[in-house]
Amino acid sequence: MPDMEKIKKVRKHIDRIDTALIAILAERMSLMPEIGEYKKANKIPVTDEKREIAIMDRLKKIAKEYGLEEGFVEEVFLSIFNEAKRIQNDIITKH
Repeated sequence: MPDMEKIKKVRKHIDRIDTALIAILAERMSLMPEIGEYKKANKIPVTDEKREIAIMDRLKKIAKEYGLEEGFVEEVFLSIFNEAKRIQNDIITKH
């Protein structure tokens, strides 16, 4: 039974981390309307490939420092970038 208690404790810790990750994602996404409005006002395209590449390179370097697979981090952040662009596109196409 002690092993079951340990796994429950670890799972509770994972649950707290998952909640924190969602809160941080929500905070990040809450900044997208401001970015979208700026891009709309200045007629800047939503997608900035040079910036995305630079960010991804930086994130992969950080991932490596933390012992994470670069491909995993890239996959996660591509999803984040896509959601950010979706939000910005919604702002830009809204009249």
